Amino acid sequence: MWAKLAFRLFFRELRRGELTVICAAIALAVMTVLTLSSVTDRIGQAILQKSSAFIAADRALASNHALPQDYLDKAQGMGLSTARLTFFDTMLFANDRMQLASIKGASEGYPLKGEVLLKPDFDAPEQVASGIPKPGNVWLNESVMYSLDLNVGDTVELGAATFTVSYILSEEPDAPFNIFSGSRRVLLNEADIEKTQVIQPGSRVFYRQLYAGEAQQIDSFYQWLKPELAENQYWYGVKDRQSPISNSLERSERFLLLAGLLGIILAAVAIAVSAKRYCERQYDPVAMMKTLGGARAQIRSIYLLHLALVCGFSLAIGLAVGYTLQYIAADYMAANMDVMLPPASIRPWLSAVFIGVVCAVMFSIKPLLDLFDIPPLRVLRRNLGDRLVISKIHLTLSALTVFAMMWLFSGKIMISLILFASSAFVVLVLFILSRVLFGTGRKLGLSPGNSWSLAIASIQKRANANAVQLISFALAIKLLLFLIVLKNDMINDWQSQLPADAPNAFLVNITEEEKQPVSDYLQANGIEVSRFYPTIRGRVNAINGEMVAREVSLEDNEKKDEEARSGVGRELNLTWVSEMPSHNILSEGQWFNEQTRGEVSVEQSMAERLDIKLGDTVGFLIGSQTFEAKVTSFREVNWSTLKPNFFMILSPDLLESFPATYIAAARINDEQNKAFTALLREYPTITAIDVDNFVDQIRSTIEQVSLAIGFVLAIVVVCGALVLISQVQASLGERMQEVVILRTLGARGKLIRHATLYEFLLLGLIAGIVAALVSDVALLIVQKQLFELPGKFHPDIWFIGPVAGAAFVAVLGYAMIARTLNKNTSGLLRKLM
Repeated sequence: MWAKLAFRLFFRELRRGELTVICAAIALAVMTVLTLSSVTDRIGQAILQKSSAFIAADRALASNHALPQDYLDKAQGMGLSTARLTFFDTMLFANDRMQLASIKGASEGYPLKGEVLLKPDFDAPEQVASGIPKPGNVWLNESVMYSLDLNVGDTVELGAATFTVSYILSEEPDAPFNIFSGSRRVLLNEADIEKTQVIQPGSRVFYRQLYAGEAQQIDSFYQWLKPELAENQYWYGVKDRQSPISNSLERSERFLLLAGLLGIILAAVAIAVSAKRYCERQYDPVAMMKTLGGARAQIRSIYLLHLALVCGFSLAIGLAVGYTLQYIAADYMAANMDVMLPPASIRPWLSAVFIGVVCAVMFSIKPLLDLFDIPPLRVLRRNLGDRLVISKIHLTLSALTVFAMMWLFSGKIMISLILFASSAFVVLVLFILSRVLFGTGRKLGLSPGNSWSLAIASIQKRANANAVQLISFALAIKLLLFLIVLKNDMINDWQSQLPADAPNAFLVNITEEEKQPVSDYLQANGIEVSRFYPTIRGRVNAINGEMVAREVSLEDNEKKDEEARSGVGRELNLTWVSEMPSHNILSEGQWFNEQTRGEVSVEQSMAERLDIKLGDTVGFLIGSQTFEAKVTSFREVNWSTLKPNFFMILSPDLLESFPATYIAAARINDEQNKAFTALLREYPTITAIDVDNFVDQIRSTIEQVSLAIGFVLAIVVVCGALVLISQVQASLGERMQEVVILRTLGARGKLIRHATLYEFLLLGLIAGIVAALVSDVALLIVQKQLFELPGKFHPDIWFIGPVAGAAFVAVLGYAMIARTLNKNTSGLLRKLM
C-alpha cells in the first residue's frame, strides 16, 4: 500500500519541478565527475604520448654506468618496446680538420616515439629516417658538416674507425634543448661503437634505455624495476624534466583538477538547496498523512524510497550523459590532436557512482529527518515546522563530505585544502555581508507604487532566503570568473613565452672577432637578432669564504642548463652585462650602475638553494683563477622562454679580461634560410641551433591543452547555471503567492514583471560585486601557489563581474519566473493548492 502511494507522490512531485532539479543536480555531479575524470585522463595520456617524442619514448632509464641487459629482457617479456642509447664526446677528423662532437650510438628500434629527419644533401628536403645508420655509416648534423667541410658520401674518422657520411642529420626527437652545448651531433649504429675504441676505462660515457608501451605495462614494469634501481640510475618521463612542455602539462592538469573540484562544489550546492526545498514542500502532505493515522515508519519508507528512486534515476542519467559527452569530446579532440586517445580506466566510473550516492544521501538526509518530525497539528497551524533548527552536526558533516569528495576526485590534498578553505571563507564573508546589506536595506525610504520599491521590499521580506541565494549566486559567479580569468592568464602566459616572432635559432660559440661581422651580416640580410651575450664556464667555489661541496649531475652533458642548480659544484654559464636582460625581473636589491665593481646578480631559485642573502660574497673558479663578487640583487627568471638565461650575471669589471664566446638568438624566415646557411659556411666554428620544431611542438601541446580546458569550462558553466536554477526554483512557490496577492490588490502585470526583473538584477549585481572582489584575491593566491604565474589583480573583472552577474541572474531568474507571471490568478491558485 505504502509503495503504491510512494510512487504516486514521486511522479506527482516530479511534474512539480523540485525532484527534477534534485535529479538534474545529482546527475550533473555524476556527469561532471565521470566526464572530467575520463576526458582529463584520456587527454592527459594522449598529450603525454605525443609529448613523449621529446625523450623518444614513454619512459627512459639513464645512468653514467652501463645498464644491465636484464632490464630490457624483462621489459620485452612484458610487451614493451625498447631501445638503447650510448652518449660520449670525441674528436672527428676529416680534410685535415678536427671537431669535438657529441656522439649518440643507437640500437635498432630507435626512436620509439617521434621521428628522425634526414637530408640527402644540404639543399634537399627533409625525409623521415626508416631506421638507424647502417654499420659503417654515420649521420652528421649541419654544424659538423660545415666545420669539417664535408659533403654526403665523404668519409670521417671517429676514433680508430673510418665511417661514410650517408645523410645529414636534420632533426632528432630527443636532441637536448641546450643552447650552450650539445649542438654538434653525430648518430651512429650502436654496433660500431666498439670498433672506434673511444670508450676506455675512465671514459666519460652516458647510457640510456628507452621504453614504450601501454601505461599499465609501463607501471607494471616499473614496479619490478624499482627495487632493482641503483642510486646512479634515473627513471624519468617527459613530465619529470623541466621544460616548457612539462610545465604546460603540469599547469593544465592542475587547472582541469581545479575545474572539476569547483564543478562538484556547485553541483553539491544545487543538490542541497533543491533537497531542502523539496522537503519543505512535503511538510503539508506529511502532516496530513500523520493526521489520517500514517505511522512514522510508513512515512519514512515512502520518502526513503523517493530518495532511492531519485538516486538511481539520477545515476543512470548522469552515467549515460557523462559517457556520451566524454566519448564525443574525446573523439573531437582526438581528431584535433591527431592522436588516438587511449581508453579511460574504471576509476572515473567508480568515483562518479560513489560521489553521486554521497551527494544524494548527505545533502538530503537532514531535510528528510526534519520532514519526519513535522507535527500533525500543522494541518491547523500552518507555520509549525517552518523554522526547524539547523543542525550544526549536519553542517559539519556536509562540509567534511564536500572536502572528502574533492580529495577523492583530485587525489591531491593540498589543492583540495586550499579550495575548501577559501570557499568556506567566502561563504562566511558573504553571509555576513548579506545580513548587513539586507539589514540596512530596510532603512531605505523608497516611495511606494513603483517597481524598484516593490523589488527592494521583496528582497527585504525574504532576507534569510535571499542571504542563502546571494551566497549561492556569488559562489557560482566567483567560481566561473575564477576559472575564466585563470584560463586566460594561463594561455596568455604560454603565448607570451612563444609569440609569433619568437627566436627560432640560436647562434653559439661566436668569438670576439666574429661578433661584429656576424652582427653586420645579419642586419644586412634583414635577420632579427637579440643582443650578444658573452659567456664563460665557471664554478661557484665558495660562499662568504666557506668552500662549497662539488656535486656533479649524473647526466652533465644531456641535462638542460637550468637543471644545473641541482649540483652546487657544477659549472655554470656566466655572463656579464651592464643592463639587466629585459625578460628578467628584479625581485630584490639594486642592479649594477656605472660605479659598480665586483658585484653579482643571482637568480632567485639559485639564491634560495645556496641560501644566499644580499651582501654575501660568492667565490668563483674559472680555470685556475679565483675571484669573489658581492651579491647585490636577485632576479626572477622564466626558464620556459626561448631566450638566453643565466643563474649568475656579474658586473663587467670582473670578467672583461677573460676570453669568452658569445651567444645570440635570431628569428629566421623561410626566405632568409639561404643567407643564414651562407653565414654558417663562412664561419664554420659558429654553432646554429634550430628550435623551430621544438617551438611547433610546444604550440601544438598548448593548443591541445587549451581545447581541453575550454571543454571543462563549459561543464562548470552548466554547473553554475544549475545552482541559480535551484535557488530560483526554491522560491517559486512563495513568488506565486506574492503574485496572487499583488494582483488581488490591483497591481498591474507590467509593475510585477519589472519588480521581479529588478529583484534578480539587484541580487545578481550584489553577488557579482562580491564575487569579483573575492575571486580576484583568490586568483592572486592560487596563481602564485599552484600555477607559478605572476600574481596580479584584474581590474577588468571588477566591472565584468557585477555586469555579468546582474545580467546572468536577471535573465536566468526572470526566464524561470516568466511562465508563472503569464498565468492568470485562478491558474496560480490551483498551482498552489
